[in-house]
Amino acid sequence: MVDEQQVAYATIYNLVSTKLKTGSKYTVIVRGGPGTGKSVIAIQTMCNLIKKGYAAIYMTKNAAPRQVFSIRLTEGHKTQKFIKGLFMSPVVLEKETMVNKYPCILVDEGHRLTTRYGHNQIEDIIRSGQITVFFIDEDQRVTTKDIGTAENIKVIAAKYGSRIIEDDALNLVSQFRCNGSDGYLALLDRVLGIRDTANTSLDGLDYEVRVFDSPVEMRNKLRELNEINNKSRMLAGYCYEWVSEHNPELYDIFLKDGFKAQWNFRDGAPFAIADTSFEQVGCIHTCQGLEFDYVGVIVGKDLRYENGKVITDQTKIAKSDKSSNIKTCRDAAFADRLIRNTYKTLMSRGQKGCYIYCEDEELRNYFKKVFVSSNPIKNDF
Repeated sequence: MVDEQQVAYATIYNLVSTKLKTGSKYTVIVRGGPGTGKSVIAIQTMCNLIKKGYAAIYMTKNAAPRQVFSIRLTEGHKTQKFIKGLFMSPVVLEKETMVNKYPCILVDEGHRLTTRYGHNQIEDIIRSGQITVFFIDEDQRVTTKDIGTAENIKVIAAKYGSRIIEDDALNLVSQFRCNGSDGYLALLDRVLGIRDTANTSLDGLDYEVRVFDSPVEMRNKLRELNEINNKSRMLAGYCYEWVSEHNPELYDIFLKDGFKAQWNFRDGAPFAIADTSFEQVGCIHTCQGLEFDYVGVIVGKDLRYENGKVITDQTKIAKSDKSSNIKTCRDAAFADRLIRNTYKTLMSRGQKGCYIYCEDEELRNYFKKVFVSSNPIKNDF
């Protein structure tokens, strides 16, 4: 951990280790954008609390980071069962009724919590934990079911008499992914129409962004990078039906120049670290909460450039994307924001660079203007 992360970690650790002894309930809210170190802090806090004899668990709704972190941390250890048991899904709390059963629950990707079979996962967590720590980024909500907002957390904490802890030290700002480039994320916000920012070009930013006219060329370049250390992956917006789920002989994604690929499979090692997964394409549900050296993002037809603006089209979302419900969302403004959030999340998974291929030619040309040329973008809002 670096300076800002150390301060946040120390604040959480000292709070938890002190307040656990009181028996009172506390709910801590930690805010931070992509790559600000939320997962690092959550896992480091859990490990050090356990070393000092305090019971703590790491919890996240997303299966992909749970699997990857537990695999990495159990390598070479004899206590694999114990370590794996520290990484939990909020689903396990659905049958729990005991208050404060768990001394400390550290909730990563808290913005992705949802309601499942009548169980509000925020409520299950706050009820079950004496001290609960939620790491959230509301700009990374990507489905209509995501309810992990600070406001919702506060309402439920009040219901259970859990005191809310917020502090400036718990607002993570500095960027540790994307070569530490806060400017790149700010530029993404502007380019994707999420919010207006002062960043209008990549000038002076230490981060590699390339826009490709051919998805085959993008894949070939990524393959070369992946051969170095197996840390490059292709990702895509969910605009392609998942037909290979039922027939692994079929392909899901067909693009120009003869490009074809399958969505990532569920069996075997996680997509993010499997030696055989490069030729597959990951979606938002299998990469959120994780990072790579380089990502190649396929922008589908749900994002286009028309009349000088980036627009979204929820009708282009695949029917097989049952998780996001964006396609059937009746709130057009909410669906619009979720699509933009999705691409910001995908395009911020790379530590060293992001490669992009857009199906919409006008959007591709717009991205070239922003990311390749030194001409600043104008009049996009």
